[in-house]
Amino acid sequence: MKNHTLAFIDLEMTGLDPLKHEIIEIGIVLAKQEEDAHGKHTLTLLSEHNIQLKPEHIENADPKALEVNKFYARDWSMAVSQKEGLSQARAIIDGSVLVAQNVAGDWAFLIASGQKYGVDFDKATHYHRLDLASMAFGKCYHDPDLFKFSLRELTVHFVVINQNAHTALADARATFDVCKKLLAQ
Repeated sequence: MKNHTLAFIDLEMTGLDPLKHEIIEIGIVLAKQEEDAHGKHTLTLLSEHNIQLKPEHIENADPKALEVNKFYARDWSMAVSQKEGLSQARAIIDGSVLVAQNVAGDWAFLIASGQKYGVDFDKATHYHRLDLASMAFGKCYHDPDLFKFSLRELTVHFVVINQNAHTALADARATFDVCKKLLAQ
């Protein structure tokens, strides 16, 4: 697993139910694990990707979700169809290990959306998936300054700036940056 590319991923959706709601944005940060001359491991950024997807059933959206991800305040003129966006994401993450703040939730959406639009995510990625909150919990359990393991709490704790929280690429970048600091401890 250490030789695989890591795909730090974040999704923005129209709600929390993968069978009812849709993915509207996918942020991906690809990174490689490397070892320096002193044997210290680090993560090196390879590329960043932001894919906006047109919702087909905005009428099913949870208004609170649209408020949180700033749906109506953002420009969606470059958004692509659900199938095209999912296909692009699948091609980008092919062969990688997924890393996310809520990997189970994001994976559930990718699987459900992929099945709906004929995009097979299950065979696209390595079978291991890494959850940032679980890694932080394991590494920082006894830290008296850390009470929650949300992305917001982790960015504050590790002094990572996330200027555009609840947009997919910004949150994927924050996940990557927190992971780098977590691994450096």
